[in-house]
Amino acid sequence: MPQVSRTLHKADPWLKFLVLAGTVTYLIEISTGASVTEQAHPAFWWVQCFISVTFTAEYILRWIDDAQDQHGWHYPHSALGIIDLVSIAPFWIGLFLPIEWLHLVRTFRVFRLLKFFRYSRSLQLVALGFYRAVPALRPLCFSMTVIGLFCTVAVFETEHPAQPDKFGNLFDAAYFTMVTVATVGHGDLCPVTPLGRIIVMFTFVSGLALFAGILGVLGSSFFKVMEEEIDPNIDPLEEFRKERERQLVRGPDPKAEGIRAQTRRPRRLPRNSRAADFRSL
Repeated sequence: MPQVSRTLHKADPWLKFLVLAGTVTYLIEISTGASVTEQAHPAFWWVQCFISVTFTAEYILRWIDDAQDQHGWHYPHSALGIIDLVSIAPFWIGLFLPIEWLHLVRTFRVFRLLKFFRYSRSLQLVALGFYRAVPALRPLCFSMTVIGLFCTVAVFETEHPAQPDKFGNLFDAAYFTMVTVATVGHGDLCPVTPLGRIIVMFTFVSGLALFAGILGVLGSSFFKVMEEEIDPNIDPLEEFRKERERQLVRGPDPKAEGIRAQTRRPRRLPRNSRAADFRSL
């Protein structure tokens, strides 16, 4: 609908302002302690209500406008659609949650800043670099998960009998593993048995190697994206769609593979030419 598109385009500056206003308002709310009780400063609630309702209307209008697009109803599961949904979901979900959960739900208001992804080409290129690195990151992340799970259960089995107060459950062991692999090392938990220390050394070395591989994949992907998409006429969002279509392809096309195999097949030389080549050896 052209009219809806024009309306959304004209509303973009105001939507940017509401993103910043909502974030600043939330920071003021928690800084002044107004978030402790719902009735302390009702003005904060009304501001968030107005912003959430506005963004909800924007979400509905963009969904309607997308229905007329050449790609069909792809907006809800697109990157922009997911970001817009995340910006409004905490408010509506919070209406049905217990009061003790509201403090955690409020923190998701910060994700409204991701709505600038729609207006910033630099953010789109960074996200495109992450997205293109996903196929290479999957085996590395799976390997990291296996190493981390092994360290978690092994440390728990070895340290729980020696330190039942510190390694009381698998969550404590998983926390220790994450801190170790991330090279943070808070020092609040540490192994005391010789076998536990050996397991931690193995986990540290292997986890650090995998972590370096992940950083290398991301760095290479970012470099390629910045190098290829430097042309300002290239739309990163369109590249997102193309990359998604490439990743959705589960296997090669048999017909295409047959054509490529035929083109790669070496040309057979005449018998006399092959004999001459053999004698020349």
